[in-house]
Amino acid sequence: MEKNDRLNISAGTKKLVYCALLTALGVVLGGMLSIPAMPLGSYTLKIGFGVLPVIIAAVLYGPVYGGVVGGLTDLIQALIFPKGPYMPWFTVIGVLFGVIPGLFFSKGQPVTWRRLLAAIFTGQTVCSVILNTLLLMWLYGSPYHIVYARIINQAVMIPLYTVMVYWLIKTLKRGGVI
Repeated sequence: MEKNDRLNISAGTKKLVYCALLTALGVVLGGMLSIPAMPLGSYTLKIGFGVLPVIIAAVLYGPVYGGVVGGLTDLIQALIFPKGPYMPWFTVIGVLFGVIPGLFFSKGQPVTWRRLLAAIFTGQTVCSVILNTLLLMWLYGSPYHIVYARIINQAVMIPLYTVMVYWLIKTLKRGGVI
């Protein structure tokens, strides 16, 4: 058997494997390598890169794959690294973390700085700043002031995610990985 015969893997299988790897990476980055912040006395903010693999899946493969990676990442994190009782609403928001940026690339549009920034800005604003803040206020009675800490956090993270995702995707494409 020649080397090329052994590596004849379908595009669907590659997507599945890459999404599984991105899910595992998201679980580790979000569960083990993130820092919980308590700016107003309660657990209202998590500083880390757990959403980065979700965004990468969404940009590379679209909203469906991004949503699946986002939902599975959140669900597996909740099972392995519980921070309280499981709340399915956070998993729904986890799905949206992948769906929203994926919509910007659903027809295979090229990855440009502008499109990527718009996708990440929209996804992070809707999911992290608006939905997660409302959910924390509703479930745990967190004060509405937490939105300010979350806005400041995203003002730093959105440009950082944009640069990192752009660089990673360009590097992976140049290396022939994707």
